[in-house]
Amino acid sequence: MSLSRRVWEIIPGLTTWVTIVGLLLLVRISPHFVATFVLLYAVYWVVRIIIMTSYLIAGFFRYRREQKMDWQVRLKSDFPDRWEKIYHLAFVPTYKEDISILRHTLGAIKNSNYPCEKLIVVVAFEEREKELAPGYAKTILHEFEHSFGGILTTFHPSDIPGEVRGKGPNITWAARRALEYIDNRKIDRDDVVVTTLDADNRVDENYFGNVSWAFLNEPDPHHKSFQPLPMFFNNVWQVPLAVKMTAMGSSFWQMIQAMRPHHARNFSAHSQSLKALVETDFWSVETIVEDGHQYWRSYFKFNGNHHIVPIFVPVYMDAVQGENLYNTFREQYLQRRRWFWGVSDVPYVFSRSFRNGSIPFFYKWLQFGRLFESHWSLATQSFILLIGWLPGVLDVEFQNSVLGYNFPIVYRAFLLAAWIGMISTMAIASMIVPPRPGSRAIYILTLVKEWIFAPLMLPISGILFSAIPAIDSQTRMMFNKPFTVFNVTKKFAVKSGIVRVGD
Repeated sequence: MSLSRRVWEIIPGLTTWVTIVGLLLLVRISPHFVATFVLLYAVYWVVRIIIMTSYLIAGFFRYRREQKMDWQVRLKSDFPDRWEKIYHLAFVPTYKEDISILRHTLGAIKNSNYPCEKLIVVVAFEEREKELAPGYAKTILHEFEHSFGGILTTFHPSDIPGEVRGKGPNITWAARRALEYIDNRKIDRDDVVVTTLDADNRVDENYFGNVSWAFLNEPDPHHKSFQPLPMFFNNVWQVPLAVKMTAMGSSFWQMIQAMRPHHARNFSAHSQSLKALVETDFWSVETIVEDGHQYWRSYFKFNGNHHIVPIFVPVYMDAVQGENLYNTFREQYLQRRRWFWGVSDVPYVFSRSFRNGSIPFFYKWLQFGRLFESHWSLATQSFILLIGWLPGVLDVEFQNSVLGYNFPIVYRAFLLAAWIGMISTMAIASMIVPPRPGSRAIYILTLVKEWIFAPLMLPISGILFSAIPAIDSQTRMMFNKPFTVFNVTKKFAVKSGIVRVGD
């Protein structure tokens, strides 16, 4: 390992800890400095919330508009001589998932508006799952044998040298098997779009049509990733409010990113051309966070010529749900900690940006700066805002100063201004989430309860499920304790209850 890489493994966590601990120490040493810093940060934070809220509102209206489109009709109309050439290769990696979950995922693909004969599905098992996987594979092949243009099952060997135990090695192994299948059928690799799905993902019926349209509409589709909206709606009414808010926050953040694709990265389910994947040697086998990392692998492979194309037709996913409240919160924390291991991209991006002279100087360092800032903000934002109250609580002398007297008034005004974003988010959530099963009266009462408790729950969930797991991941990288095993989030079979906006 190079010295510069090790240094950049330390810097993110060190910067986070210096920020938090430094502010805590300065509360007693220089409360005026802390108050001034926090007020300036609050101004930045409120401005950012207003900007993000405007993106969210614009993204919501675009989502509603594009969700109502019949993309298969539009595909045939706009590309009458080209669309039939496009094949979709969908990977569904699984490890210890119940077969009922896989049935739901494959059933959603089967019910797509896109011609089934143009869909090739690969269910990627792990060889080390010896008890149930072989039987599941036979059952799936039997039940879906005639549902697609092709269906394959693969078994990723365990303990291949240099590989972590995770999704990336599994789908990379499966992709190499699928490539042989594609070539044997003499399908042009340039006409194949690859989508990766988790075992609980359910594509919208228009998803493949929308991706096909976007692929054909792009003048350079092989240097693009097509990113749908992840919506954690499958079981949204069955999870605690804190988990629901965390899940909705993830969905809405991706909607915001879709409105500014220069900031976006691959997240969970995404699509990319087979040609591009072959050139990048598929996905990384060395990290447990293969989705966002794939963006950077493609970015450097193509010397900066790789971009995200947002897809506003969603892929529906499960929010975290355990056997009880404790287990649910534990699984939610572990899932977020795994996601935030994306901080490991910081040393990767720095080292390759430094060595790559083909990418424009300003562009590559702007990209690096955005990546670094996003992880720093994720870990520190909640604590900075919380520390802002301490000078007025702990220092009597500060309380009697002009700044100390006015600080609570001004600071409270900034925090109240942030309610603009929360109210907008709650309103959009009320319109976008599928109706709660049961009577309408209970549905209304549940919404009222959530509107009341959400302001209290938001800062708590922000600390428990964003700041602390982000600090956990950064600290692990700081002390060279990487994750080598993908922690699979436990899932439960959920009946299909997705209601499309406009239905």
